[in-house]
Amino acid sequence: MKKYIFVFILLIMMFIPFQSFGASESVNNFIYIVVNDDLISFHDTYPIVRKGITYVPIGALAEYLNIEIRWDQKSYCVFLTKNDQQIVLDLSSKSLFTKEGQIITDSVFLENNHTMAPYKFIANYFGYQVSYIGEGPIARAKDESLSVGDDELFFMLQNKILKEKERILGEIQKKKEAEAQRKELLLREKGKIVYITFDDGPTIYTEKIIHILDQYHAKATFFMLSGRIKTYKNVVRKLMGEGHAVGLHGVSHNAKKIYKSPNTVVSEMNSCNTSLQEATGTKTNLIRVPYGSAPYMTKPYRKAVEIAGYKMWDWNVDSRDSLGKNISPSVVIRNVKNQVKKQKTPIILLHERSTTVKALPEILKYLKENGYTPIPISKTQQPINFWNRKY
Repeated sequence: MKKYIFVFILLIMMFIPFQSFGASESVNNFIYIVVNDDLISFHDTYPIVRKGITYVPIGALAEYLNIEIRWDQKSYCVFLTKNDQQIVLDLSSKSLFTKEGQIITDSVFLENNHTMAPYKFIANYFGYQVSYIGEGPIARAKDESLSVGDDELFFMLQNKILKEKERILGEIQKKKEAEAQRKELLLREKGKIVYITFDDGPTIYTEKIIHILDQYHAKATFFMLSGRIKTYKNVVRKLMGEGHAVGLHGVSHNAKKIYKSPNTVVSEMNSCNTSLQEATGTKTNLIRVPYGSAPYMTKPYRKAVEIAGYKMWDWNVDSRDSLGKNISPSVVIRNVKNQVKKQKTPIILLHERSTTVKALPEILKYLKENGYTPIPISKTQQPINFWNRKY
């Protein structure tokens, strides 16, 4: 008698509502996939949540579940086999089929050339139970091979999880930087670029600045102070999430303290970088020293920050928006306009002040009308500063 073939309707409640590893996601939203006691390391492509269902790159998962995986180019299918059980992932119809006749439609897709499939269903089908552990968080597929219970698992794996976070964030950041570099090269070939930079933030004005930049499709670079990063963590995450670059501006903003020695400059930048990492999970190599690098950053100072891995940026367009409390927005606008046209690659110095917020729309309008594209500074780019005037 032929097996009865039926359409298996997959309800969302069958699956645990996991979070995703999306590149734009915060480090706090990562979900870690564990099989028994082993943390799976995903490279290039990470678990994705769609309508409450967690999908994982099947290649990595199959290895840990001891599943034989075979790709058939002719049928455009992936075959998953273990003992006498089999699942077929049909990429042409985006459907999953089991040997027993179950069918799940719209459940298979490609992500970065990796086949993605529903994690819990596949684990269950091949004899594993899936549990969700809030700490981590962790999604665990388990059979009789586990050595510790769910309550103990996070504590056993927490060091590996921290390292995995750092690795994934670094991988994602490298991709972003490579894409930014590619876009920058295209822009340099086709048109004019400008770097808009803001010092001394984040502040109560940062979100207003981000909103204005977004209206003009402009990206900027924010050189931030350690204490203010700690105060405005969510703002820092937001501006990074929207494609703006972040740089370090130190801790004290006091010339007598920061320029006491080459080591004090590096120390302040390291402290600022730690604050950034605690707020966002990432570090940066971009710095701008308070008051600019001349005359303070003499050769020993420059050598010290270079050895520490930092790239020091100054400016060649000074808006002078920080010279007093009552600077008029029209003066700031005029200063920018007069200087931008004299530079091959304009780097505009602005500060997070109410006057600057008022002047910013007119500055962006002027740049757009004159063919400039505002882009963020890349970590890989050769820095432009007062000691390197090749711009």
